[in-house]
Amino acid sequence: MKYSILISIFLLVAFKCAMGQNIEDPISFIQWKKVVLSNDAEFTDGKMDWGLGFLIKYKNDTIACTARDFTGTTYTRGKMLYIKDFGKEMKYWRMYVSDDPTQKVVLDTLFMKDKIEKKYSIFLYSAYFLTFSLKQKNKNLIPLEPDIRKTANKDTLYIVGYDKDHNLKIVRGIVETPLNEKYSEPEIRLQTDVFLYYSNFVGAPIVDKNGKVVGLVNRAYDLYKNTKGRIINDDKEVAGAHYEYFINGTSMRSILGKDYQK
Repeated sequence: MKYSILISIFLLVAFKCAMGQNIEDPISFIQWKKVVLSNDAEFTDGKMDWGLGFLIKYKNDTIACTARDFTGTTYTRGKMLYIKDFGKEMKYWRMYVSDDPTQKVVLDTLFMKDKIEKKYSIFLYSAYFLTFSLKQKNKNLIPLEPDIRKTANKDTLYIVGYDKDHNLKIVRGIVETPLNEKYSEPEIRLQTDVFLYYSNFVGAPIVDKNGKVVGLVNRAYDLYKNTKGRIINDDKEVAGAHYEYFINGTSMRSILGKDYQK
C-alpha cells in the first residue's frame, strides 16, 4: 500500500511537469526550439543569415515576427531598404529550427506596413521590427500567443534565444524604465544578469511567465555605473564601479497596435 501511494505521487508529479505546471520555472514546458527560429534570407545585393524570429498567432492566422537592423539599414550592405522596396529586393526569407533546417516556414509579404514605416513631418520613420505573412506554413512549429498589455516597471520577463555557442537559453530580466515611469512604452528595457550577444539574441521573443509574447529583442548593451548607480565613462577605473546589462525591445503593443483584437 505504501509503495503504491509513492508511485501514485511520482506519476502525478511527472504528469504535472509534462503538462507544464512547473511552478518554479513556469515557462520550461514550452518546446522553445520549435518557437525560436533562425533567419535565412537573400536580397538582390546579398544574403542575411543571422538573427532570430518567431511566429505569433494573429486572429485566425499565423504571422512571422523578427527584428529589423537597429541602425535602420538592411542586413546586407548598409543601404537603407525602404519598406516599399522589399517586394522587389527580397528573393526569399525563411525561418527554421536551429538544429533542423528542414523544419521551416517561408515568409511571404510584409504585414502591417503602416506600423513598420511612417512619415513624421518630412522624415521617414522605420520601426525596429518586421512582420510577414506566410507563404509556406509548418504545423510542427509553435506560434506564440501575443499579449498587448502595458508592461509595468519592475515586471519579471524572460528572453529566449541562443548564446554564442548556440545553446538555447532562457534569461530572466527585470523591466527598468529609464526614468522610473510606471509603464514601459513603446519600448521595453530589461536589466539582465548576463550580457546577451547581439547577433544571437536580436529578434528573440520576450515572454511573460505564462509563455505569452510581450515583445521582441532589438539590441543588447551595457552601462558602467558607480556605487550610486550613476553612469560613468567605462574607460575610467572607479572603485566599486560595475557593469549592468540591458536589452531593448519593441512591445507587442507597438507591433500589433493597442486596439488589437484576438
